[in-house]
Amino acid sequence: MRSHLKSFLVLVLLCMAAPFAHADLQRLQHVHEFRSEGYVAATYMLIDNNLFERVREPGNREAYNDALASMSALLRQAGNPTELQSAYDEFVALIRQLEGMSGEEAHYHLATVNQIMQAHGRMDKLAAALYQELSTEAPEKLLALHQQSLETHQILLLYQNNMFSSVGVYFVEAGDNMFANMNERIVARAVQLRGLFPDLSGTFNKLDKQYSFIQPRLLNYASDWVPTIAAFYLLRNTETLDSLAREQILGAS
Repeated sequence: MRSHLKSFLVLVLLCMAAPFAHADLQRLQHVHEFRSEGYVAATYMLIDNNLFERVREPGNREAYNDALASMSALLRQAGNPTELQSAYDEFVALIRQLEGMSGEEAHYHLATVNQIMQAHGRMDKLAAALYQELSTEAPEKLLALHQQSLETHQILLLYQNNMFSSVGVYFVEAGDNMFANMNERIVARAVQLRGLFPDLSGTFNKLDKQYSFIQPRLLNYASDWVPTIAAFYLLRNTETLDSLAREQILGAS
């Protein structure tokens, strides 16, 4: 009788632990996607204000405003962490300040663009710290998908950032051969993901094809700028990676 009672108690505890573990993974996913949307917002803000685009496309502002709205929702889903909320509010306020300038003034007011990128860097570092806290027990597959998505976002934002000689890089540590090093990690992780998801070879073939198409532009970033095309292809990849990550969360429930 006593052994049956112990077995029953163990089963109850396991059933109680599972939802908490799933809730932790959900929160981890929310924080990751908050970072993803932050990179989307920063990417399209830079595209909207770079000097290589002679005509300002309304779609750029729509894209970063959609990302900002998603970030707000993801913050709520992640429990509204106070510091991260404050950093997000600062990021949004600076973007609104830039939008409030006259067209010509905003187009050339790089000091405000620089402040926005500084705010993004602070916000992303806070989100990264929270992600690190939550990720200690996360499965390898999920972490690999997240990291591939993140570094794809980062190489894209670095590409956009390089169109502004007077705007610093604040979301990663600056150094030599940044594009080459990021590219090397992305390519190596693509091989790792194929090993982790052998049944998804078709999906990863498509991701590799899209990355390979824009890869020469990333490595030869100082000439023949294609900011919108780069965003189109690389953000398709990050959307797929984040979708695969969400499927992993659902599968763990």
